[in-house]
Amino acid sequence: MSEKKIQKMYTDNGFGFPIQIVNAPLIKVRGTWSLDLNFEKYERAVLKALAHKPSRLTGYEIKFIRNHFELNLKSFGERFGNVAHSAVIKWEKFADEPTNMNWACEKDIRLFIINEIKPSVLGKLYSDLEKIASGRSSKIKIKVEEIKAA
Repeated sequence: MSEKKIQKMYTDNGFGFPIQIVNAPLIKVRGTWSLDLNFEKYERAVLKALAHKPSRLTGYEIKFIRNHFELNLKSFGERFGNVAHSAVIKWEKFADEPTNMNWACEKDIRLFIINEIKPSVLGKLYSDLEKIASGRSSKIKIKVEEIKAA
């Protein structure tokens, strides 16, 4: 039978940057203590935490996001900010420091993460906005039924 324990505070660097896990379940495998978590759920929790992170994203975090969504440098640059792959390389070279990408681009990355892991009304709006990003101008239509009397 495997030996198990709960560690009050555990730092995991497996994704390339430190993640603090509170009450981390550990299992002893061949004499080494390892996290005993569902990897896919853990990865999604990390993505969600990055989307809600109360400070700017670092180069390592950007690289993790890009790799998670299986985007190469060119695709990631085109998708977020329509920048060259060299700009993405520059962001990632910030390593464990916040990148210098503009805030609008970073917000787009954060919204993209949420849209991918937890689609909702915001997710639908985000997807709709993506479809019309390069479209022509059009008129706004409002149905009277949608307007409530004051």
